[in-house]
Amino acid sequence: MTSSEASTGIAAAAGDGAGSAGWVNFLSDYGLDDTCVGVVHGVIARHAPGARVLDVCHAVAAQDIEHGAGLLADSVCYLPVGVHLAIVERLDVAAAADSARPGGHPAASAARGVAIRTADGSTFVAPDNGLTSLAWDILGGVVAAHEISNPALWLPLPSVVFRGRDVYAPVAARLAAGLALAEVGPRIDAGSLVRLTRPGCVVDDDHLHARVLAVDHFGNLSLNVTRQDLEAAGVLLGDQVEIRAAGRQHLLPFTYTYGDVPVGRAALCEDALHRVMLAVNCGRASDLLRLRRGDAVVIGQPPREPAFGSPSGSAEGAGPVARATSVVSLPALA
Repeated sequence: MTSSEASTGIAAAAGDGAGSAGWVNFLSDYGLDDTCVGVVHGVIARHAPGARVLDVCHAVAAQDIEHGAGLLADSVCYLPVGVHLAIVERLDVAAAADSARPGGHPAASAARGVAIRTADGSTFVAPDNGLTSLAWDILGGVVAAHEISNPALWLPLPSVVFRGRDVYAPVAARLAAGLALAEVGPRIDAGSLVRLTRPGCVVDDDHLHARVLAVDHFGNLSLNVTRQDLEAAGVLLGDQVEIRAAGRQHLLPFTYTYGDVPVGRAALCEDALHRVMLAVNCGRASDLLRLRRGDAVVIGQPPREPAFGSPSGSAEGAGPVARATSVVSLPALA
């Protein structure tokens, strides 16, 4: 063992991980501006040289567990069966006296680590904060769950601010190389795991209340809405819809794709997951509509003006119904 191996505690036993190993699908909020992702790759490689690492995403919004959970759930069915290493954490101040630092100052604590086996044979290695909970059912549900509590599998003196390197990466690597799930720590009740739920939209007569689930690299705004939700509000493909968000109103077409409108124009359409999104042809809807993840959006039929000359506002016999002129039209992008 070299002095470097002794200091990092990552020397493998003879033959440990030297043969072929499975996939490690890696998602985090680490970004690509420093060495965090590369270091985690390095720890995995030194514990399981035969493992193949697939970088799912490292652009999860910093410490945004809900964002990471949504991205993982949206991608997991397209990933190879293996170990899903997911790391997005928040540190909380522990008020308990036994967790205080010398001098009585409270210590920061992180959620317990868990390794969760699903019905398809995959294993999630992650903090128990709900990050992987939206993905479990997609892979058939939880079969077994174990707390990651065996320090013999970790790097020495693990840092609470980089558990991805010191705890989760070596455990994920060893599991990919064939370590039995029970070796990571005791079995825990699946019912004790933290779970998140994705908020659904609310249909209210001729309109619905929705939220922006995600903003992708192109500035498209994915909503928690399906075409069936729109149809329940009386909005059909090809209709004009009114969008109300961030104190503004917009009149947009509901089209099959954003390519069905001219360049620089916005549309309500379906994304690759068959959810409804707001997009701009060759532009960024997030900039044009001034929206971000979590913002509320109301989608509905445009207001109708009473037909001229019809008693009590009836449009009967008045020809096409006119649209209200109070809706602000979106400008074309320069």
